[in-house]
Amino acid sequence: MLKKKLLLISILTILFIAIFHYFALKNSWYWTFRWLDIPVHIVGGFWVSLTVLWICLKIKHIDSINGYKKKALIAMLSSVLIVAIFWEIFELISGVTSLHSIGYWQDSLSDISNSFVGGIIAFLYFIKNKKAKKILIEKTDNNLVMHLETK
Repeated sequence: MLKKKLLLISILTILFIAIFHYFALKNSWYWTFRWLDIPVHIVGGFWVSLTVLWICLKIKHIDSINGYKKKALIAMLSSVLIVAIFWEIFELISGVTSLHSIGYWQDSLSDISNSFVGGIIAFLYFIKNKKAKKILIEKTDNNLVMHLETK
């Protein structure tokens, strides 16, 4: 159930970002409202984190009762950092910004930080909703493995 819920929210989030971004570019909102990229980066970080956490659930990377929160946190931090850095590189390559622009480094660090805020929100949402119904214990190759069965 959680996997379907995460996927649905992830799809709706990226659709919202795409539609909003289209209108923001068309109406020059990013230049009219200089603060507008803050919530966009927060929502973007939320989407990246939620999508990666869904993928981790799908491939059963975050199933073990031992350390699933730690694995989810590492997945969120690494995915948001990688995508945020590549986004900043994309902005440089596409000419949206320049290394020589006044405030470039501040803006880039702010964008990456805001992406992390969104990622943390998704992580907290994920942890809150990934509660165990029951613990499954199975024996594999003379080892006991404990798994969470989620909602």
